[in-house]
Amino acid sequence: MKLPDYERVIYELNPLIDVVAQIRFPTILKITSQQPVDFQDTVRFDYPIFEASRNLQVPIDLSNILTQFSSNAVSHLTYQFKSEDLKWQLTIDQNSITLVTTEYQRYENFMGRFKTAVQTFEDIYNPSSYSRIGLRYRDLIIRSKLKIPDKEWSSLIPKHIACELNTPEIANSIQSFIKNIQLNTEFGQVNFHHGLVKIRDTEKERDEVAYLLDADFFTEGKIERGENVWNILDKSNRTARNLFRWSITDDLHYSMRPKAI
Repeated sequence: MKLPDYERVIYELNPLIDVVAQIRFPTILKITSQQPVDFQDTVRFDYPIFEASRNLQVPIDLSNILTQFSSNAVSHLTYQFKSEDLKWQLTIDQNSITLVTTEYQRYENFMGRFKTAVQTFEDIYNPSSYSRIGLRYRDLIIRSKLKIPDKEWSSLIPKHIACELNTPEIANSIQSFIKNIQLNTEFGQVNFHHGLVKIRDTEKERDEVAYLLDADFFTEGKIERGENVWNILDKSNRTARNLFRWSITDDLHYSMRPKAI
């Protein structure tokens, strides 16, 4: 991909639903053959709620995320460590360590938490190497929350992303669609899913159409432990920022009240 390098900003009206970081590794049977006592003892102040299950007892949305990241997530014993407010969840199983948050603010804060967890994991379980590094961002553009309920989608999503929304003959008739695109990057690949989706406003008890932007970056192959892991995640973050900004118009960008970092 040859995307423009956009300015880094923080949106006051943040459209992020959740962010996921995951590292996979060759199977470590020790993880599921005994309780993760030492691991829990190290992380329990940040993640005091502990659960172990073979079927993830988490909100359906988060369970779907973990399932898409790893087919092993629901078929093997899984240990979950959650923050008190349930906005952060750290999960380990015999093939992966995953951090999910619905309270993402800055990359440095999120990755700082993940680095701490991974260091603890390496000290206790000593994985030989890694097989997959993943970072996923899901954004949902909800016009009512951005206080632009009457804006046409054609003014918010550029034509190179969704030409259908810029086609007068059908634009006003479109109810939903999802596009799935797999792209190569300099460090791996990204599965990019985007399109119009229907959501439910439970407070106002009404349905609304929103635009989903779901970018799942990953690098596969034998990956040695150490700085290369974090370089891959850093590159994924930068590319995710550029992909998101390239996928929205200036009108939408400014509607979310960006602040330069």
